[in-house]
Amino acid sequence: MARSTRRLAAALLLTGATALGVGACSPITTMNSYAPSDGVRGDLGNQLRVENLMILSPAEGAEGNVLGALVNETTSPVDVTLTIDGVSGGQQLNVPAQDTLLLGPEYEAVTIPTVPVPPGAVTAVQVSTPESGSITLDVPVLDGTLPPYEEYVPAAPEE
Repeated sequence: MARSTRRLAAALLLTGATALGVGACSPITTMNSYAPSDGVRGDLGNQLRVENLMILSPAEGAEGNVLGALVNETTSPVDVTLTIDGVSGGQQLNVPAQDTLLLGPEYEAVTIPTVPVPPGAVTAVQVSTPESGSITLDVPVLDGTLPPYEEYVPAAPEE
């Protein structure tokens, strides 16, 4: 009986040590950058970070509001241009040095006169700065189906 108890204890000890060893070698997923919400994120070199970028609109062809944040990682202000695929012109923004510019109706309002795709689709948005060039992000277009965004969706056009 004592022999089987020792074997069981040794097997449990070996299993525990193996589990600890394997767990210690795994990467920590929370250390990876990811978009924790419905928007997208991107990096423009070491200069600018785009966080949780999305467009809220009631329908294709209707007005839309851009929500998200632009994070300036440098000690100088950054001029940023947002250009939406299928929409003429671009939005010019200035992000203060080492600061975050929040985009939305209650903060820095960025309005798109005509959203080129319906809610549920994505549209290409180019984010550019003179110093770091540009990146193109596939930005989701959402409507007021999700309660947190309801109040930020522009009114639907009257028919």
